[in-house]
Amino acid sequence: MSSSAAGVRTGTPGSPGSATGPVWTLPASALTPVQRSGATLDEAIAALATAATQLTEIAAARSAAGAAEESEIFSMQAVMASDPAFVAAIRDAASGGADGVAALIAAGEAQAALLASIPDEYLAARAADVRDVSSRAARILAGTTIPLPGRPIILIAEDLPPSVSAEIPREHLLGIALRAGSRTAHAVILARAAGIPCIVAARELEVDGSLDGVQAVVDGAAGTLTLAPSSADLAAADAVKKQGVADATRRAALRGKPCVMANGTRVHLYANIGSADGAARAVEVGAEGVGLLRSEFLLLDRETPPDEREQLRAFTKVFETLGSDRPLTLRLADIGGDKEIPYLKLPHEANPFLGLRGYRLAMIKDRPDLRALFASQVAAALRAAAATGGALRIMAPMISVRAEVDDLLALIKTVRTELRTRGEAAAEYPAAIGVMIEVPAAALTAAELAAGLDFVSVGTNDLTQYAMAADRINPALVALQDAAAPGVVALLRAVVEGAKRAGVEVGVCGELAGSVSGAQLLTEIGIYELSMDPAAVDEVREGLLGA
Repeated sequence: MSSSAAGVRTGTPGSPGSATGPVWTLPASALTPVQRSGATLDEAIAALATAATQLTEIAAARSAAGAAEESEIFSMQAVMASDPAFVAAIRDAASGGADGVAALIAAGEAQAALLASIPDEYLAARAADVRDVSSRAARILAGTTIPLPGRPIILIAEDLPPSVSAEIPREHLLGIALRAGSRTAHAVILARAAGIPCIVAARELEVDGSLDGVQAVVDGAAGTLTLAPSSADLAAADAVKKQGVADATRRAALRGKPCVMANGTRVHLYANIGSADGAARAVEVGAEGVGLLRSEFLLLDRETPPDEREQLRAFTKVFETLGSDRPLTLRLADIGGDKEIPYLKLPHEANPFLGLRGYRLAMIKDRPDLRALFASQVAAALRAAAATGGALRIMAPMISVRAEVDDLLALIKTVRTELRTRGEAAAEYPAAIGVMIEVPAAALTAAELAAGLDFVSVGTNDLTQYAMAADRINPALVALQDAAAPGVVALLRAVVEGAKRAGVEVGVCGELAGSVSGAQLLTEIGIYELSMDPAAVDEVREGLLGA
């Protein structure tokens, strides 16, 4: 064994737990068959349709097995494979001379690039799903198959597409270590649902096959892969595994219990979700509501904007899942700048992070179509809430000055007038109105911005990015992407003070709320409404109850 096949490879924690076994590398070449096959455009489109059928079957099988979250992932991929925009992208690639396989891969890359550019970790992670769909169709067309391990292993790879993981027998997949990926990637969600330890973003991990057969220990909570472990390493891994089972059981028993800290402070734990299906997971873990619904899930992977009826159906499903006692916070479209949605024809910007993002789009004077998009979201949300008796909160992203708040209030008033004209009872349905605090200027003027509103919610991811002048999707600046840095904490304190003066509620829907240490910091500052990924709710609840 070479010295390189020993030691620790460090990444980002994905799915907790510990596992021990031999390393097996998933060949990158097996995932993307790019060799020329001579296949035609029609054959490529037919292969995509076959992929949609296969994904639908996988989703049905997962649903029948009681794995609702996994089923939702594959159902979403099936929808991607049936998307006319995907077919159009294949035609475009083929028109440039690409054969069927190459056209499928090129179309997948084009669609994925749009998602990967979005500075929202959850939505950007969906790029892997698009690539997965195109690769599956390309393998179908090229007649290639993925080699599967014949024994229990710890899988390492550059990345792990969901449909590939579905083909590997569960009894053979002990743990996962990926060189790429993120905590919100579907590979991580699937691993967590199956109880498989997983780490991602292990940048120094060798994925060339040189580690195959080497014994290893993966620790999903610590984010480490220990190669050629010592007897002490193995004993520690066994202890971690047993402790993980005990921790999960203990935390699950706390669901439904009010989160009251030792000092008597009541903390409300909400969930961040990225689709209608995420509401079920929020309810399962005992979240008290949804602090952030990313409405962009209705805008992506299509050729035209969704109409009010489509949005009404989606929002109604969320409300029905949550029930009337759990509020739903709808974040209006957080798009623009580098979030390229072709059918909206947004202007290209040299510095998109400082450009036309979020609610700013609704105020462009010569783009009534964009304002109509925001108005349709408000109308659909009000109608869905009224139809279900749901508790609705509407929140605008990227607010910097008071004029934007006034415009938001005027937009909602106009929507209510229109609904009244149409005879919709939703015109009078109550909804709390708030804004996101994501830039330092907004944090420092929170009292002025919050006047006349019901709440403000801090997006700590963007607030940190702007306060530290550090692009939060640039891996070279990870050290500066620290929401607990003194400068960011000072801004958080300013928000709390401003909200207090304005007499409104203040919460956090950024990543800082999703860790015990971050949640404790926020409650010390005076923020008692925390919204996070559903997977973090159990641990944060336990951490705060013991604080």
